[in-house]
Amino acid sequence: MKPKNKAPAAPRPDLADLRARDVMQHDLVCVRASDPLTEVERVLADARVSGVPVLDDDGQMLGVLSAKDLVRSHAEDAEVPEDLGFQDTVLDPDDTEPVAYRRSQGGVMCAGDVMTTDVASVGPDTSLVEVARTMVQREIHRLLVVDRGRLVGIVSTLDVLRPLAGLPAGPRS
Repeated sequence: MKPKNKAPAAPRPDLADLRARDVMQHDLVCVRASDPLTEVERVLADARVSGVPVLDDDGQMLGVLSAKDLVRSHAEDAEVPEDLGFQDTVLDPDDTEPVAYRRSQGGVMCAGDVMTTDVASVGPDTSLVEVARTMVQREIHRLLVVDRGRLVGIVSTLDVLRPLAGLPAGPRS
């Protein structure tokens, strides 16, 4: 019996040459600060991601919301008084001025209520080694990729691990 001919393996990129742009995801799933957490949970589940950028109504980035933030919000909900008509205040991305988000009527919390505003980002030319180092130092699972102030992609820990495991780098299909 003849062995089957295997297709030649794709050349493995030199890991030292890989940049954030080579592994980042371009098709971003985002939510609005005013989206109720139930909607955010649905978006995360449908997209099969564990975190998303949070935008204001003009499309400007305000923060990131992760599954960890959602878990924390549910734990905090257990201690929240019945009357939820108060305002929460979070800092804007530049930490220069408070931005208030009102919880919707009926106590429904929104993405802006629980998002993380201390957002880590890298440029598209950042080396994969530096991307990984930043993730480890900050103990985070995703980095936003920003080019000239514009959000252009996101790199997750899986995006970093894929080329290390010999799998193709780049956007998932």
